[in-house]
Amino acid sequence: MKQGKTTFFGLQIDVRRQEKLCADICDWLDRSATAKAVSCFRQQSLNAVKLPQAIGNPDLFYALENATCLSADGMGVVWAARLMGIKLPQRVTGIDLMKALLPRFAKQGLSVFLLGARADVLEKLSDKLRDTYPDLVIAGMHHGYEPDDAKLAEIVRKSGADALFVALPSPRKELFVEHFSVQTGCRFAMGVGGAFDVLAGKVTRAPLIWQKAGLEFLWRIMCQPKYMIPRYASGLVGFAKLVAPGIVAHHAKRLRHWAKQAAFIGTVVPMILCAGEPHAQVVWADGFAQGDPQVTADWMNAKLAGISDPDDVQDVIDEIVNRVLAPADEALSVDIKDSEIDWQAADTSIRALLGLFDVVLAGMGANSFLLEAVLGGVVKQILNIHPEPERLAGLVQTTAPDLAARVFGVGGRNRDGFSAPILVVQSGAPKPSPTVIQQPAKAPRVIQIPSYQAFNTGTFAMFADGAGWGVSDEEKDTVRIPELENVSPR
Repeated sequence: MKQGKTTFFGLQIDVRRQEKLCADICDWLDRSATAKAVSCFRQQSLNAVKLPQAIGNPDLFYALENATCLSADGMGVVWAARLMGIKLPQRVTGIDLMKALLPRFAKQGLSVFLLGARADVLEKLSDKLRDTYPDLVIAGMHHGYEPDDAKLAEIVRKSGADALFVALPSPRKELFVEHFSVQTGCRFAMGVGGAFDVLAGKVTRAPLIWQKAGLEFLWRIMCQPKYMIPRYASGLVGFAKLVAPGIVAHHAKRLRHWAKQAAFIGTVVPMILCAGEPHAQVVWADGFAQGDPQVTADWMNAKLAGISDPDDVQDVIDEIVNRVLAPADEALSVDIKDSEIDWQAADTSIRALLGLFDVVLAGMGANSFLLEAVLGGVVKQILNIHPEPERLAGLVQTTAPDLAARVFGVGGRNRDGFSAPILVVQSGAPKPSPTVIQQPAKAPRVIQIPSYQAFNTGTFAMFADGAGWGVSDEEKDTVRIPELENVSPR
Protein backbone atom coordinates (compact mmCIF):
# COMPACT_ATOMS: atom_id res chain seq x y z
CA MET A 1 0.00 0.00 0.00
CA LYS A 2 1.33 3.38 -1.03
CA GLN A 3 1.31 6.25 1.42
CA GLY A 4 -2.22 7.74 1.53
CA LYS A 5 -3.61 5.11 -0.84
CA THR A 6 -5.03 1.61 -0.67
CA THR A 7 -5.50 -0.99 -3.40
CA PHE A 8 -9.04 -1.97 -4.38
CA PHE A 9 -9.38 -4.29 -7.38
CA GLY A 10 -6.10 -2.99 -8.78
CA LEU A 11 -7.02 0.68 -8.36
CA GLN A 12 -5.24 2.98 -5.92
CA ILE A 13 -7.95 4.69 -3.87
CA ASP A 14 -6.93 7.79 -1.94
CA VAL A 15 -7.67 7.51 1.80
CA ARG A 16 -7.36 11.19 2.67
CA ARG A 17 -10.38 12.83 4.22
CA GLN A 18 -12.07 15.64 2.33
CA GLU A 19 -10.58 18.53 4.29
CA LYS A 20 -7.08 17.14 4.02
CA LEU A 21 -7.51 16.48 0.30
CA CYS A 22 -8.76 20.03 -0.37
CA ALA A 23 -5.80 21.52 1.49
CA ASP A 24 -3.32 19.33 -0.41
CA ILE A 25 -4.86 20.24 -3.78
CA CYS A 26 -4.62 23.97 -3.03
CA ASP A 27 -1.00 23.58 -1.86
CA TRP A 28 -0.19 21.67 -5.04
CA LEU A 29 -1.72 24.46 -7.18
CA ASP A 30 0.35 27.08 -5.35
CA ARG A 31 3.55 25.15 -5.98
CA SER A 32 2.71 24.39 -9.60
CA ALA A 33 2.15 28.07 -10.37
CA THR A 34 5.91 28.66 -10.22
CA ALA A 35 6.86 25.44 -12.02
CA LYS A 36 8.04 25.67 -15.61
CA ALA A 37 6.74 22.26 -16.67
CA VAL A 38 3.07 22.03 -17.65
CA SER A 39 1.27 19.49 -15.44
CA CYS A 40 -2.29 18.92 -14.29
CA PHE A 41 -3.72 17.43 -11.09
CA ARG A 42 -6.27 14.87 -12.33
CA GLN A 43 -9.01 14.13 -9.77
CA GLN A 44 -11.25 11.12 -10.47
CA SER A 45 -14.06 9.43 -8.54
CA LEU A 46 -15.05 5.76 -8.18
CA ASN A 47 -18.50 4.42 -7.31
CA ALA A 48 -20.28 1.06 -7.31
CA VAL A 49 -21.64 1.51 -10.83
CA LYS A 50 -18.37 2.67 -12.33
CA LEU A 51 -16.19 -0.18 -10.98
CA PRO A 52 -17.77 -2.98 -13.10
CA GLN A 53 -17.56 -0.66 -16.12
CA ALA A 54 -13.86 -0.11 -15.48
CA ILE A 55 -13.20 -3.84 -15.13
CA GLY A 56 -14.73 -4.39 -18.56
CA ASN A 57 -13.27 -1.26 -20.21
CA PRO A 58 -9.44 -1.12 -20.31
CA ASP A 59 -9.42 2.58 -21.33
CA LEU A 60 -11.62 3.57 -18.40
CA PHE A 61 -9.61 1.40 -16.02
CA TYR A 62 -6.39 3.06 -17.20
CA ALA A 63 -7.88 6.53 -16.70
CA LEU A 64 -8.84 5.69 -13.11
CA GLU A 65 -5.59 3.88 -12.44
CA ASN A 66 -3.48 6.76 -13.75
CA ALA A 67 -5.36 9.51 -11.89
CA THR A 68 -3.42 11.78 -9.55
CA CYS A 69 -6.12 11.14 -6.98
CA LEU A 70 -8.94 8.56 -7.09
CA SER A 71 -11.57 9.08 -4.39
CA ALA A 72 -14.28 6.72 -3.18
CA ASP A 73 -17.51 8.38 -4.35
CA GLY A 74 -20.33 6.28 -2.90
CA MET A 75 -20.92 4.21 0.21
CA GLY A 76 -21.09 1.01 -1.84
CA VAL A 77 -17.34 1.19 -2.46
CA VAL A 78 -16.62 2.12 1.16
CA TRP A 79 -18.74 -0.71 2.59
CA ALA A 80 -17.34 -3.32 0.18
CA ALA A 81 -13.77 -2.25 0.91
CA ARG A 82 -14.31 -2.46 4.67
CA LEU A 83 -15.92 -5.91 4.37
CA MET A 84 -12.79 -7.01 2.49
CA GLY A 85 -10.53 -5.69 5.24
CA ILE A 86 -9.53 -2.51 3.39
CA LYS A 87 -9.63 0.63 5.52
CA LEU A 88 -11.42 3.61 3.96
CA PRO A 89 -12.15 6.36 6.50
CA GLN A 90 -14.94 8.05 4.54
CA ARG A 91 -16.34 8.63 1.08
CA VAL A 92 -15.43 11.79 -0.80
CA THR A 93 -18.15 12.61 -3.35
CA GLY A 94 -17.48 14.69 -6.44
CA ILE A 95 -20.13 17.29 -5.61
CA ASP A 96 -18.93 17.71 -1.98
CA LEU A 97 -15.32 18.06 -3.08
CA MET A 98 -16.30 20.65 -5.71
CA LYS A 99 -18.29 22.67 -3.18
CA ALA A 100 -15.33 22.55 -0.77
CA LEU A 101 -12.83 23.67 -3.45
CA LEU A 102 -14.79 26.59 -4.97
CA PRO A 103 -14.43 28.98 -1.98
CA ARG A 104 -10.74 28.08 -1.70
CA PHE A 105 -10.22 28.77 -5.40
CA ALA A 106 -12.04 32.11 -5.03
CA LYS A 107 -9.74 33.06 -2.15
CA GLN A 108 -6.63 32.05 -4.11
CA GLY A 109 -7.78 33.96 -7.20
CA LEU A 110 -7.97 30.83 -9.37
CA SER A 111 -10.31 30.88 -12.37
CA VAL A 112 -12.56 27.93 -13.25
CA PHE A 113 -14.14 26.50 -16.40
CA LEU A 114 -17.48 24.62 -16.35
CA LEU A 115 -17.73 21.94 -19.03
CA GLY A 116 -20.85 19.80 -19.53
CA ALA A 117 -24.66 19.79 -18.99
CA ARG A 118 -27.19 21.76 -21.01
CA ALA A 119 -26.80 25.46 -21.71
CA ASP A 120 -29.75 26.47 -19.49
CA VAL A 121 -28.29 24.47 -16.59
CA LEU A 122 -24.95 26.20 -17.04
CA GLU A 123 -26.58 29.63 -16.98
CA LYS A 124 -28.37 28.90 -13.71
CA LEU A 125 -25.23 27.36 -12.24
CA SER A 126 -23.03 30.36 -13.10
CA ASP A 127 -25.54 32.75 -11.55
CA LYS A 128 -25.69 30.75 -8.32
CA LEU A 129 -21.94 30.45 -8.09
CA ARG A 130 -21.45 34.19 -8.53
CA ASP A 131 -24.04 34.84 -5.82
CA THR A 132 -22.50 32.30 -3.44
CA TYR A 133 -18.83 33.06 -4.17
CA PRO A 134 -18.58 36.68 -5.36
CA ASP A 135 -14.79 36.49 -5.70
CA LEU A 136 -14.88 33.38 -7.84
CA VAL A 137 -13.67 33.92 -11.42
CA ILE A 138 -15.58 31.86 -14.02
CA ALA A 139 -13.32 31.84 -17.07
CA GLY A 140 -15.84 30.12 -19.35
CA MET A 141 -18.60 27.53 -19.84
CA HIS A 142 -19.50 25.00 -22.52
CA HIS A 143 -22.41 22.56 -22.75
CA GLY A 144 -20.15 19.73 -23.93
CA TYR A 145 -22.37 18.47 -26.75
CA GLU A 146 -19.46 18.93 -29.13
CA PRO A 147 -18.38 15.33 -29.98
CA ASP A 148 -14.78 16.29 -30.70
CA ASP A 149 -12.91 16.32 -27.39
CA ALA A 150 -9.88 17.97 -28.95
CA LYS A 151 -12.00 20.99 -29.91
CA LEU A 152 -13.41 21.15 -26.39
CA ALA A 153 -9.88 21.07 -24.98
CA GLU A 154 -8.93 23.97 -27.26
CA ILE A 155 -11.95 26.00 -26.12
CA VAL A 156 -10.92 25.51 -22.50
CA ARG A 157 -7.30 26.42 -23.27
CA LYS A 158 -8.31 29.70 -24.89
CA SER A 159 -10.25 30.67 -21.75
CA GLY A 160 -7.03 30.60 -19.72
CA ALA A 161 -8.77 28.81 -16.80
CA ASP A 162 -6.72 27.39 -13.93
CA ALA A 163 -9.20 24.68 -12.92
CA LEU A 164 -11.65 22.59 -14.93
CA PHE A 165 -14.82 20.85 -13.74
CA VAL A 166 -16.14 18.27 -16.20
CA ALA A 167 -19.79 17.14 -16.06
CA LEU A 168 -19.80 14.95 -19.18
CA PRO A 169 -21.38 11.46 -19.03
CA SER A 170 -19.25 8.52 -17.86
CA PRO A 171 -16.90 7.19 -19.18
CA ARG A 172 -16.36 10.20 -21.47
CA LYS A 173 -15.54 12.59 -18.62
CA GLU A 174 -12.90 10.23 -17.15
CA LEU A 175 -11.26 9.77 -20.55
CA PHE A 176 -11.35 13.52 -21.23
CA VAL A 177 -9.67 14.29 -17.88
CA GLU A 178 -7.02 11.65 -18.54
CA HIS A 179 -6.17 12.43 -22.18
CA PHE A 180 -7.00 16.14 -22.68
CA SER A 181 -6.47 17.83 -19.32
CA VAL A 182 -2.90 18.83 -20.16
CA GLN A 183 -4.03 20.25 -23.55
CA THR A 184 -6.55 22.50 -21.80
CA GLY A 185 -3.69 24.30 -20.03
CA CYS A 186 -5.49 23.88 -16.68
CA ARG A 187 -3.50 22.84 -13.62
CA PHE A 188 -6.47 21.04 -12.06
CA ALA A 189 -9.14 18.91 -13.78
CA MET A 190 -11.93 16.99 -12.11
CA GLY A 191 -14.94 14.91 -13.19
CA VAL A 192 -18.07 15.85 -11.23
CA GLY A 193 -20.87 13.86 -12.91
CA GLY A 194 -24.33 15.27 -12.16
CA ALA A 195 -23.09 17.93 -9.75
CA PHE A 196 -24.03 20.78 -12.14
CA ASP A 197 -27.71 19.77 -12.09
CA VAL A 198 -27.79 19.65 -8.30
CA LEU A 199 -25.89 22.90 -7.72
CA ALA A 200 -28.08 24.67 -10.32
CA GLY A 201 -31.19 23.54 -8.47
CA LYS A 202 -32.54 21.42 -11.31
CA VAL A 203 -32.22 18.18 -9.25
CA THR A 204 -32.83 18.01 -5.49
CA ARG A 205 -30.16 16.17 -3.59
CA ALA A 206 -31.07 13.54 -1.00
CA PRO A 207 -31.58 14.75 2.58
CA LEU A 208 -28.49 14.71 4.78
CA ILE A 209 -29.71 11.73 6.82
CA TRP A 210 -30.05 9.70 3.60
CA GLN A 211 -26.55 10.74 2.58
CA LYS A 212 -25.06 9.66 5.91
CA ALA A 213 -26.91 6.35 5.75
CA GLY A 214 -25.48 5.67 2.28
CA LEU A 215 -28.94 5.66 0.64
CA GLU A 216 -28.43 8.57 -1.72
CA PHE A 217 -28.70 6.26 -4.73
CA LEU A 218 -32.26 5.33 -3.67
CA TRP A 219 -33.18 9.00 -3.60
CA ARG A 220 -31.83 9.47 -7.08
CA ILE A 221 -33.84 6.47 -8.30
CA MET A 222 -36.97 8.00 -6.80
CA CYS A 223 -36.27 11.37 -8.43
CA GLN A 224 -35.32 10.00 -11.89
CA PRO A 225 -36.71 6.45 -12.10
CA LYS A 226 -36.66 6.11 -15.90
CA TYR A 227 -33.00 7.05 -16.12
CA MET A 228 -31.65 5.69 -12.83
CA ILE A 229 -33.37 2.29 -12.55
CA PRO A 230 -31.70 0.74 -15.63
CA ARG A 231 -28.37 2.29 -14.70
CA TYR A 232 -28.34 1.09 -11.10
CA ALA A 233 -29.96 -2.28 -11.87
CA SER A 234 -27.15 -3.37 -14.15
CA GLY A 235 -24.39 -1.53 -12.31
CA LEU A 236 -25.18 -2.71 -8.79
CA VAL A 237 -25.71 -6.32 -9.84
CA GLY A 238 -22.34 -6.29 -11.58
CA PHE A 239 -20.74 -4.68 -8.53
CA ALA A 240 -22.22 -7.33 -6.19
CA LYS A 241 -20.94 -10.17 -8.38
CA LEU A 242 -17.53 -8.54 -8.43
CA VAL A 243 -17.05 -7.92 -4.70
CA ALA A 244 -18.93 -10.91 -3.19
CA PRO A 245 -16.11 -13.47 -3.76
CA GLY A 246 -13.57 -11.09 -2.25
CA ILE A 247 -15.73 -10.51 0.83
CA VAL A 248 -16.31 -14.25 1.32
CA ALA A 249 -12.61 -15.02 0.87
CA HIS A 250 -11.61 -12.35 3.39
CA HIS A 251 -13.99 -13.59 6.09
CA ALA A 252 -13.06 -17.22 5.44
CA LYS A 253 -9.45 -16.21 6.01
CA ARG A 254 -10.44 -14.47 9.24
CA LEU A 255 -12.32 -17.55 10.43
CA ARG A 256 -9.29 -19.72 9.73
CA HIS A 257 -7.13 -17.25 11.61
CA TRP A 258 -9.45 -17.23 14.62
CA ALA A 259 -9.71 -21.01 14.52
CA LYS A 260 -5.93 -21.27 14.66
CA GLN A 261 -5.82 -18.76 17.50
CA ALA A 262 -8.49 -20.68 19.41
CA ALA A 263 -6.64 -23.96 18.89
CA PHE A 264 -3.38 -22.36 20.03
CA ILE A 265 -5.01 -20.88 23.14
CA GLY A 266 -6.74 -24.18 23.88
CA THR A 267 -3.36 -25.92 23.78
CA VAL A 268 -1.19 -23.35 25.54
CA VAL A 269 -3.51 -22.20 28.36
CA PRO A 270 -3.82 -25.66 29.98
CA MET A 271 -0.05 -26.02 29.74
CA ILE A 272 0.43 -22.65 31.44
CA LEU A 273 -2.09 -23.51 34.14
CA CYS A 274 -0.39 -26.85 34.76
CA ALA A 275 3.02 -25.17 34.82
CA GLY A 276 1.66 -22.73 37.37
CA GLU A 277 0.99 -25.61 39.82
CA PRO A 278 4.33 -27.41 40.11
CA HIS A 279 3.46 -28.69 43.58
CA ALA A 280 0.21 -30.38 42.59
CA GLN A 281 -0.17 -33.63 44.51
CA VAL A 282 -1.11 -37.06 43.25
CA VAL A 283 -4.26 -38.27 45.00
CA TRP A 284 -5.24 -41.90 45.33
CA ALA A 285 -8.44 -43.25 46.74
CA ASP A 286 -9.22 -44.04 50.36
CA GLY A 287 -6.26 -42.16 51.84
CA PHE A 288 -3.66 -44.54 50.41
CA ALA A 289 -1.35 -41.61 49.61
CA GLN A 290 -1.92 -37.90 49.17
CA GLY A 291 1.64 -36.64 49.16
CA ASP A 292 1.82 -37.02 52.97
CA PRO A 293 4.40 -39.66 54.04
CA GLN A 294 2.69 -40.15 57.39
CA VAL A 295 -0.63 -41.00 55.72
CA THR A 296 1.17 -43.49 53.51
CA ALA A 297 3.06 -44.99 56.47
CA ASP A 298 -0.16 -45.43 58.46
CA TRP A 299 -1.87 -47.07 55.51
CA MET A 300 1.08 -49.42 54.89
CA ASN A 301 1.38 -50.32 58.58
CA ALA A 302 -2.29 -51.21 58.69
CA LYS A 303 -1.98 -53.39 55.60
CA LEU A 304 1.23 -55.13 56.73
CA ALA A 305 -0.18 -55.77 60.18
CA GLY A 306 -3.07 -57.62 58.58
CA ILE A 307 -0.85 -60.07 56.69
CA SER A 308 -1.18 -63.57 58.12
CA ASP A 309 0.00 -65.71 55.21
CA PRO A 310 1.93 -65.25 51.92
CA ASP A 311 -1.29 -64.92 49.92
CA ASP A 312 -2.00 -61.72 51.81
CA VAL A 313 1.27 -60.27 50.49
CA GLN A 314 0.10 -60.72 46.91
CA ASP A 315 -3.27 -59.18 47.81
CA VAL A 316 -1.53 -56.06 49.13
CA ILE A 317 0.64 -55.92 46.00
CA ASP A 318 -2.43 -56.22 43.76
CA GLU A 319 -4.25 -53.50 45.68
CA ILE A 320 -1.33 -51.07 45.46
CA VAL A 321 -0.87 -51.78 41.73
CA ASN A 322 -4.54 -51.08 41.08
CA ARG A 323 -4.50 -47.92 43.18
CA VAL A 324 -1.48 -46.65 41.26
CA LEU A 325 -2.81 -47.51 37.81
CA ALA A 326 -6.53 -46.84 38.23
CA PRO A 327 -7.97 -43.27 38.06
CA ALA A 328 -8.67 -41.81 41.48
CA ASP A 329 -12.38 -41.26 40.73
CA GLU A 330 -13.08 -44.85 39.59
CA ALA A 331 -13.82 -47.92 41.63
CA LEU A 332 -10.78 -50.10 42.25
CA SER A 333 -10.59 -53.41 40.43
CA VAL A 334 -8.01 -56.13 40.52
CA ASP A 335 -8.51 -56.72 36.80
CA ILE A 336 -7.33 -53.59 35.03
CA LYS A 337 -6.90 -54.06 31.28
CA ASP A 338 -3.77 -52.65 29.65
CA SER A 339 -5.92 -50.70 27.17
CA GLU A 340 -7.66 -48.89 30.03
CA ILE A 341 -4.47 -47.59 31.63
CA ASP A 342 -3.45 -43.97 31.13
CA TRP A 343 0.32 -44.54 31.34
CA GLN A 344 1.17 -40.85 31.44
CA ALA A 345 -0.93 -40.44 34.60
CA ALA A 346 0.24 -43.82 35.90
CA ASP A 347 3.90 -42.81 35.58
CA THR A 348 3.16 -39.76 37.70
CA SER A 349 1.56 -41.96 40.37
CA ILE A 350 4.46 -44.43 40.25
CA ARG A 351 6.97 -41.60 40.68
CA ALA A 352 5.01 -40.23 43.64
CA LEU A 353 4.90 -43.66 45.30
CA LEU A 354 8.61 -44.27 44.84
CA GLY A 355 9.39 -40.78 46.09
CA LEU A 356 7.68 -41.60 49.39
CA PHE A 357 9.52 -44.91 49.85
CA ASP A 358 12.64 -43.68 51.65
CA VAL A 359 10.63 -41.46 54.01
CA VAL A 360 8.06 -44.14 54.81
CA LEU A 361 10.68 -46.87 55.24
CA ALA A 362 12.34 -44.97 58.09
CA GLY A 363 9.27 -45.36 60.29
CA MET A 364 8.41 -48.96 59.49
CA GLY A 365 10.68 -50.63 62.05
CA ALA A 366 10.43 -54.42 61.99
CA ASN A 367 8.12 -54.28 59.00
CA SER A 368 10.74 -52.62 56.77
CA PHE A 369 11.73 -55.89 55.11
CA LEU A 370 8.11 -56.74 54.39
CA LEU A 371 7.58 -53.25 52.96
CA GLU A 372 10.54 -53.82 50.64
CA ALA A 373 9.08 -57.15 49.59
CA VAL A 374 5.72 -55.55 48.84
CA LEU A 375 7.19 -52.60 46.90
CA GLY A 376 9.49 -54.97 45.01
CA GLY A 377 6.46 -57.01 44.01
CA VAL A 378 4.65 -53.84 42.93
CA VAL A 379 7.58 -52.82 40.74
CA LYS A 380 7.85 -56.33 39.26
CA GLN A 381 4.15 -56.47 38.47
CA ILE A 382 4.07 -53.06 36.83
CA LEU A 383 7.23 -53.84 34.85
CA ASN A 384 5.52 -56.89 33.38
CA ILE A 385 2.71 -54.76 31.84
CA HIS A 386 4.46 -51.40 31.31
CA PRO A 387 4.89 -50.49 27.60
CA GLU A 388 8.41 -49.18 28.33
CA PRO A 389 9.91 -51.39 31.08
CA GLU A 390 13.45 -50.08 30.55
CA ARG A 391 12.30 -46.50 31.13
CA LEU A 392 10.37 -47.55 34.23
CA ALA A 393 13.43 -49.36 35.58
CA GLY A 394 15.44 -46.19 35.10
CA LEU A 395 12.71 -44.26 36.93
CA VAL A 396 12.96 -46.65 39.87
CA GLN A 397 16.76 -46.30 40.00
CA THR A 398 16.53 -42.50 39.88
CA THR A 399 13.64 -41.97 42.32
CA ALA A 400 14.26 -44.76 44.86
CA PRO A 401 17.92 -45.85 44.65
CA ASP A 402 17.74 -47.96 47.82
CA LEU A 403 14.80 -49.92 46.48
CA ALA A 404 16.47 -50.21 43.07
CA ALA A 405 19.60 -51.65 44.71
CA ARG A 406 17.51 -54.37 46.32
CA VAL A 407 15.41 -55.00 43.22
CA PHE A 408 18.13 -54.88 40.55
CA GLY A 409 21.41 -54.90 42.43
CA VAL A 410 21.91 -58.67 42.98
CA GLY A 411 19.94 -60.48 40.35
CA GLY A 412 20.22 -57.80 37.66
CA ARG A 413 17.65 -56.93 34.99
CA ASN A 414 16.59 -58.86 31.95
CA ARG A 415 14.26 -58.16 29.09
CA ASP A 416 11.08 -59.37 30.79
CA GLY A 417 11.61 -57.78 34.19
CA PHE A 418 14.15 -58.59 36.86
CA SER A 419 15.45 -61.48 38.89
CA ALA A 420 16.18 -60.90 42.55
CA PRO A 421 17.19 -63.13 45.48
CA ILE A 422 14.60 -64.77 47.65
CA LEU A 423 14.56 -62.60 50.77
CA VAL A 424 14.08 -64.26 54.12
CA VAL A 425 13.78 -62.60 57.51
CA GLN A 426 15.66 -64.54 60.15
CA SER A 427 15.21 -63.82 63.83
CA GLY A 428 18.17 -63.60 66.11
CA ALA A 429 20.88 -61.19 67.05
CA PRO A 430 21.42 -58.32 64.63
CA LYS A 431 24.33 -58.61 62.26
CA PRO A 432 26.45 -55.74 61.04
CA SER A 433 25.78 -56.36 57.36
CA PRO A 434 23.96 -58.83 55.14
CA THR A 435 25.91 -61.68 53.58
CA VAL A 436 25.07 -63.84 50.59
CA ILE A 437 25.53 -67.59 50.94
CA GLN A 438 25.00 -70.24 48.34
CA GLN A 439 23.06 -73.37 49.26
CA PRO A 440 20.84 -75.87 47.48
CA ALA A 441 17.16 -75.24 47.43
CA LYS A 442 15.47 -76.75 50.47
CA ALA A 443 11.98 -77.74 51.40
CA PRO A 444 9.77 -74.93 52.65
CA ARG A 445 10.16 -73.94 56.26
CA VAL A 446 8.10 -71.58 58.43
CA ILE A 447 9.71 -68.50 59.93
CA GLN A 448 8.10 -66.46 62.65
CA ILE A 449 7.91 -62.69 62.08
CA PRO A 450 6.60 -60.41 64.86
CA SER A 451 4.21 -58.39 62.67
CA TYR A 452 2.48 -61.41 61.18
CA GLN A 453 1.94 -65.03 62.21
CA ALA A 454 3.61 -67.15 59.55
CA PHE A 455 5.56 -66.56 56.36
CA ASN A 456 6.40 -69.57 54.20
CA THR A 457 9.64 -68.99 52.31
CA GLY A 458 8.80 -71.66 49.80
CA THR A 459 5.46 -70.06 49.14
CA PHE A 460 7.19 -66.70 48.80
CA ALA A 461 9.01 -68.27 45.83
CA MET A 462 5.71 -68.00 43.98
CA PHE A 463 6.96 -64.62 42.75
CA ALA A 464 9.19 -66.60 40.40
CA ASP A 465 6.06 -67.63 38.50
CA GLY A 466 5.33 -64.01 37.57
CA ALA A 467 3.40 -62.83 40.60
CA GLY A 468 6.18 -60.93 42.32
CA TRP A 469 9.84 -61.24 43.25
CA GLY A 470 11.27 -64.60 42.26
CA VAL A 471 13.93 -66.63 40.59
CA SER A 472 14.15 -68.05 37.10
CA ASP A 473 14.05 -71.77 36.39
CA GLU A 474 17.83 -71.78 36.02
CA GLU A 475 18.24 -70.20 39.48
CA LYS A 476 15.97 -72.63 41.36
CA ASP A 477 18.72 -75.15 41.95
CA THR A 478 20.88 -72.63 43.79
CA VAL A 479 19.35 -69.85 45.82
CA ARG A 480 21.29 -66.96 47.30
CA ILE A 481 19.82 -66.10 50.68
CA PRO A 482 20.89 -62.93 52.44
CA GLU A 483 20.78 -63.08 56.19
CA LEU A 484 19.12 -59.88 57.28
CA GLU A 485 17.50 -58.35 60.25
CA ASN A 486 16.30 -54.84 59.56
CA VAL A 487 17.95 -54.17 56.18
CA SER A 488 17.17 -50.48 56.31
CA PRO A 489 20.23 -48.49 57.45
CA ARG A 490 17.71 -46.35 59.28
